[in-house]
Amino acid sequence: TIAHAASQATAGTAIVIHPGNYAADTYLSDFGGSDGAPIWIGGAEGEARPTIVGGSNGFHLSRVRHLVIHDLDIAGGDSNGINCDDGGDYANNQATHHIVFRHVYIHDIGTGGNNDCLKLSGVDNFWVIDSEFARCGGGMAGSGIDMVGCHNGVVAHSSFVEMSGNGVQTKGGSTDVTVSANHFADAGERAVNLGGSTGFEFFRPPLSTSSPNAEAQRIRV
Repeated sequence: TIAHAASQATAGTAIVIHPGNYAADTYLSDFGGSDGAPIWIGGAEGEARPTIVGGSNGFHLSRVRHLVIHDLDIAGGDSNGINCDDGGDYANNQATHHIVFRHVYIHDIGTGGNNDCLKLSGVDNFWVIDSEFARCGGGMAGSGIDMVGCHNGVVAHSSFVEMSGNGVQTKGGSTDVTVSANHFADAGERAVNLGGSTGFEFFRPPLSTSSPNAEAQRIRV
């Protein structure tokens, strides 16, 4: 399984997945590479993308670092395509950091409600590039990419089609995110939603009682 391969991986390792259907719900926690030697998880060069099918989340990544997720087809999850978070360590901007999502196709996710293709919570220094997102969520809810308290990120050269709620959403204390050179077609109620209405307890970093707070700052589209 992918999880077994990951259990053997060390910094600089590439976990290469050949074409075929693979079980969902791979959970990786306190996992990753190092600066200059990330861990790569994805399809083989020159081959069709492997497909992660069904489950709750295709991948759940919690407290991960220096990780590249690439060349995967993820479909049919009940909750999210990929859920990447900080493990609830809201005040720690090093809980989950330096994550790349590249050449991923996440589609047909959810049970008709607030379900996301790519859910990012408390992720710092991240890149989503050359990827495709389609038909996630329902009932005017759910996003292609939903960011809660994410910082220093780029979403570029990707497509968002037939969404329900949002193409891209930045909220919950998100800062310094660039959304550039993407294609939005029938991308939901809002192609891009800057800000939102986040429960106070979910902000990253936690809300301050002595200085200003914001749903989102320095978001460039």
